[in-house]
Amino acid sequence: MNMKKIVNFNILLVLVLIFSSISCTKNFEEMNVNPNQPSDVPSTNILAFDLRYVGDNLFNAWQGMNEMCSYAGHISKIQYIDEARYQFREGTVNNAWAYYYYAMNDLKVIQTKSDAEETPNMKAVAMTFQAMLLQMTTDQWGNVPWRNSLLGMEGTTLPTYDPQDQIYGDILAQLKAAADIFAEGHSDGLGDGDLLFGGDVSKWQKFCNSLRLRAAIRMSIVNPGGAKAVIEEVLGDPGKYPVMESNSDNAFLYWPGTSPYKEPYYEDSETRDDHGICSVIVDIQLANNDPRLPVYAHPNPDGIYKGVDPGAVDNSDIVPTTSRIGAIYRDDPAGFTPFMRCAEVLFCIAEAAKNGWSTPGWTAQSAYEAGIVASMEENGVAQGDIDAYLAQSQIAWNNDIKQIQLEKWICLYKQGQEAWAENRRTDVPVIDVAPGSAYVGVHNRQPFRYPYPTTEANLNALNLEPEAAKVVDQFWGEQMWWDKRTGVN
Repeated sequence: MNMKKIVNFNILLVLVLIFSSISCTKNFEEMNVNPNQPSDVPSTNILAFDLRYVGDNLFNAWQGMNEMCSYAGHISKIQYIDEARYQFREGTVNNAWAYYYYAMNDLKVIQTKSDAEETPNMKAVAMTFQAMLLQMTTDQWGNVPWRNSLLGMEGTTLPTYDPQDQIYGDILAQLKAAADIFAEGHSDGLGDGDLLFGGDVSKWQKFCNSLRLRAAIRMSIVNPGGAKAVIEEVLGDPGKYPVMESNSDNAFLYWPGTSPYKEPYYEDSETRDDHGICSVIVDIQLANNDPRLPVYAHPNPDGIYKGVDPGAVDNSDIVPTTSRIGAIYRDDPAGFTPFMRCAEVLFCIAEAAKNGWSTPGWTAQSAYEAGIVASMEENGVAQGDIDAYLAQSQIAWNNDIKQIQLEKWICLYKQGQEAWAENRRTDVPVIDVAPGSAYVGVHNRQPFRYPYPTTEANLNALNLEPEAAKVVDQFWGEQMWWDKRTGVN
């Protein structure tokens, strides 16, 4: 069933619930139930809503192109450059915070329903997607409410903030619990609401274990012992804990391509022309003769690939001369939103092997090269061009972990949140403060964090105040727990 049919089917299910509720009403109190807020909705409907909701609101022009992809050095604004210069809009920050917690709360509802309905696969799916969102949330803000943050219905309206290291422990514990549920081989289905993998539980199982590698590598510098234990457990038992093995396992949300379900970058392009490819990634790809560049970007009117600095100084030459985002990434209304890709998993394995950890069947070199191949194949690059790329002296494996980290950063195109996090962890490549910002000479790197929302300052000030005291100029101050770079500010 294609996505449009799925969405229509889900809407039909909700309407059936509403009308059934109305037809069975016998008394005045029940007649006054809001028909637009059904008290119970099938878990598969909630899953469909949240997959679409996350793709639409956290991988769109605002949270994607305007800010995260700019901080990551992948995409830059060429008009209305304020956000890329850290002149943020309070409403955008408030909305982002709300989007994360709204979706995570929905996924908690699925878990509760799954316990009552004895649908363990659906519970493991909700736990997996919630853990992905929790990692994105803490990587964006650092310390955030978590352990008592989804208890509004139980009366907890002023949640306390949890330290990031504890949140990471919870992320990994939750993913481990979900992985163990998947490994039990339950038979319950996911319904038509699985817009990500079409009801294929084995794909969710691989996604879950791949997210365990993502979280472990993120903390590998600050907590190598903990990261090593997770990675060796996952890779040491592929029968129980399989990971993504090919691009067919990629966690890509494909859009129907018709209103109102168009890919968010394309939808923005229908009325806006505010974005081009960033000079940071273009310059690296040009230097390395990277055959992915014509896929990542269009040539400019002069037939060359030219990027623009993230948060550039306003210049009338920017708009006509900057290369725009490539066709498969922005020009297709039925395009995709990438949550995770196989290439990332292979680079996680490569880094683990380079650290000397047990990675059965893989060396740092073989996983590094396989990651490049997976990224190239994902982008439709011909085998001859892949071979030529790998044969270059600057690309051929020379036992340098920075090679792995750079190729991983390149492969994460259109995953601004993840690419920004990896850049903060590794400082590969080095990205200076936006040249058009007010912070030139004050800070020497792109932002460490995202501003806390004013809604928290207004509604949860007592719990926010100790965290806000660690922040400098909204975007800097205390680094992420896993960010152990020195000499950066």
